[in-house]
Amino acid sequence: MLGKRRSGPSLWRPVSAKYSAVILICENLRFFSFRFKKRLGGGTKMSKGKVYLVGAGPGDAELITRKGYQLISQADVILHDHLIPTELLRVARADAEVISVGKYAGRHTMPQSEINALLVEKARGNGTVVRLKGGDPYLFGRGGEEAEACVEAAIDFEVVPGITSALAAPCYGGVPPTHRGYASSVALATGHRRDEKKVEPPRADTLVFLMSVANIEEIIKTLRESGWPSETRIAAVENGTRYDQRVVEGTLESFVEVAQRARLRTPAVFVVGQVVALKEKLDWFGKRPKILLPGMHPEKYGHLGTVVHRPLIRCVSLEDHTKADAILSRLSPYDWLVFTSTNGVSFFFERLHAIGLDARALGSVKVAAIGKTTAEQLKGYGVLADMLPELESSVGLLREFRKIDVEGRKILLVRPKAGASGLSDGLAEAGATVDAVVVYRNIEVEPDEVDFDYIDQILFTSGSTVRAFLSRYGSVPAGVKVYCLGQPTLDEASKHGIKAELLP
Repeated sequence: MLGKRRSGPSLWRPVSAKYSAVILICENLRFFSFRFKKRLGGGTKMSKGKVYLVGAGPGDAELITRKGYQLISQADVILHDHLIPTELLRVARADAEVISVGKYAGRHTMPQSEINALLVEKARGNGTVVRLKGGDPYLFGRGGEEAEACVEAAIDFEVVPGITSALAAPCYGGVPPTHRGYASSVALATGHRRDEKKVEPPRADTLVFLMSVANIEEIIKTLRESGWPSETRIAAVENGTRYDQRVVEGTLESFVEVAQRARLRTPAVFVVGQVVALKEKLDWFGKRPKILLPGMHPEKYGHLGTVVHRPLIRCVSLEDHTKADAILSRLSPYDWLVFTSTNGVSFFFERLHAIGLDARALGSVKVAAIGKTTAEQLKGYGVLADMLPELESSVGLLREFRKIDVEGRKILLVRPKAGASGLSDGLAEAGATVDAVVVYRNIEVEPDEVDFDYIDQILFTSGSTVRAFLSRYGSVPAGVKVYCLGQPTLDEASKHGIKAELLP
């Protein structure tokens, strides 16, 4: 029997069942309220904003985790280091606040204390804040200090690990940190100490040093004094996992001179031990051609080599949709609708929806797609391509159309402003009546930096990429091989005096 507390000889007195239930509920609510406050740290009020300490990986943008990628695309605020892959920032929302907080070798744009304060300030604005850090947040990345700042300010935080350059750079440099025949242990160390004390080498078969370019002479001296033989192999992997990666090798006896002669740059990861001898045999990344892609869809060409994606054009909406909307509102007279890019698909349906229509407006119109990627894009709008050429190009589409009778047929091409006319001319020669609907335009954009000393090939995917490249760089550097996707692109390159070949 539940009772009610009172002051007197008897502590409890009987109450009715109705009041017993009320008391039980109140006691339970008080219990859970206490437990919840305890979890938050004695009742401290937490900010509604949240900080994510995200590891961006070692340099190759594709090496970020799936979770990290998603958080970048959702963040309200992104605070990023200097050495993150800049391609990742393209994923950010258009309205996201993106702030560089520096972290260059030997100097910082913003002191760590200010970064901590900025994290707290932005999170208190009740947004999602991504602190995008090179490598892994907790491995020589000061992530622990930033996490402590969040705890002290009652800011909720989460850590998203990243691939550290301490392991990724040796991997891309052809040097496995461990190997049954060479090394059964590996130790990671930083060559930069906050207290400026002497760096003591750890004990292991393989040593990996980060942030050590400025102190490598002192590190090697310490290794020699600790008993490491002068003939011990050492390799520096400069810009590890990036297209401009370079591996500089030597021994403890010769490396300082070798590094000076090679003008070793930051960032670089140093690997010390017998495993360096495997570099020649296992250098898989160094053997891949480095391909500059000034167009879009780098995922389509990764099998060709290391794609250096530096887009020079961006697809944007038209300023005046009057003509396009008039055509899209009356699609029924056409026999075929032809899409030559995924951008055409996206902008076509954007305008179709804008005028209150959807895929049903196509009615009995048949649809042709230039390639598999474009066909997949159409599927997303509930449309299956009736024609998909084996050769993914305008030439391939013409071949497919010549297999059927297009005499007198009405064909509508979806295209950008100032697009190539080869497909239109070819269909007209086959007897078709060809119209075009312009649904978007290409504009030139300022690309990220590229070092042509590390570029082996250039791949042009459209005439607009050829023109944009020449506008930006003037000419193709000597020694760089050029490939073109499709005959119209090759024709455009040839018109400008560029010696090129069709992409096989």
